[in-house]
Amino acid sequence: MAPRPRTLPNCRLPPNLYANGKYWRYKNPITGKMTSINRPLDEAVKMAKAANTKLAPLMAGDGEMLALITGDKVQNMRHLIDRFEKEWLPDRKYAESTLEEIGFKLERYRPDLGDMLVGHADIQVVAEYLDQFGNNAYTKHRALLVNVFKFAVARGMAERNVAELTLLKKEEEKRRQRHTMEGVQKMIAASTMPEWLKRTIRLGLLSLQRREEIVTWEKSAVDIENNTIKISPGKTEGYENSIHLKIVMGKAMRIVVTECMKSPILSPYLIHYQPKARHKQQIAAKENWTSVTPDYLTKSFRKSRDAAPARDHLPSDERPTFHELRVLGAWLYEQQKFPTEYIRHLWVTPTRR
Repeated sequence: MAPRPRTLPNCRLPPNLYANGKYWRYKNPITGKMTSINRPLDEAVKMAKAANTKLAPLMAGDGEMLALITGDKVQNMRHLIDRFEKEWLPDRKYAESTLEEIGFKLERYRPDLGDMLVGHADIQVVAEYLDQFGNNAYTKHRALLVNVFKFAVARGMAERNVAELTLLKKEEEKRRQRHTMEGVQKMIAASTMPEWLKRTIRLGLLSLQRREEIVTWEKSAVDIENNTIKISPGKTEGYENSIHLKIVMGKAMRIVVTECMKSPILSPYLIHYQPKARHKQQIAAKENWTSVTPDYLTKSFRKSRDAAPARDHLPSDERPTFHELRVLGAWLYEQQKFPTEYIRHLWVTPTRR
């Protein structure tokens, strides 16, 4: 719980007692609930001390004694996060990639905030936790915590949405530079780049798909005999009308897809690799041991990009990421006089219907 301001009147107050105009309020250290005490100072101090004495044994282990006595689960942040993930998330028709991103954040909150009682997570605690993140990360974590505490209020686990009362920041504009064909060719030619990543970059340029679609693209989507490939953008999942495209592969697309299909590594995915070490925990977290996660693709691309003499003249925060390949790919299609409608369908940024 955030400390009270160290003013002279507060020095006389016992823990958990706060001034409320000319009267007082007591904050339950277990639940965080505020109770008004419309009595003179001396009586309010006695009542607060008596309440602190009564609740002190329950504070052992930050709520463990309370759970032992009542038989109920401790209303700590871990319990709140578990309920939020189980009860709130399933009702939201988020794309799989969005759910994965939320899951990563919730997994971080569990060790960071999990043992704290919900009532102790006040505005100052949440604000100080958010301050560790950079501007754009700050806004994303704040938005998620606003939803977590909104759920807590709706379930009677908190009295107010403390995350909503923290500072609202504006996301910084991205300063990343765009890819150039010359720079991409230098990266692909570098001996430091693994073959699976070279195929991924070429497939990304030609298909204009996001990393989430690229790494989950199954070989079953390819019809070599009819020279077609099916595209099902993941961001359209959960919409009333999901979008599925079947396109005829051009020469360059057919070459890279064929290379993916002929890889000696047995995998259901076009983009795959053979991990250097197969740790049980890592394998269990993936659909298939050969699959590439979006996060691993991003990190591998960044590492290979920085190792190749392509964009090393730029500051690290301005170097283009894998995502910016889509912009270059769309520009290349325009230079080849492809219809705008064709490029738009490949790009496909859906709206809810």
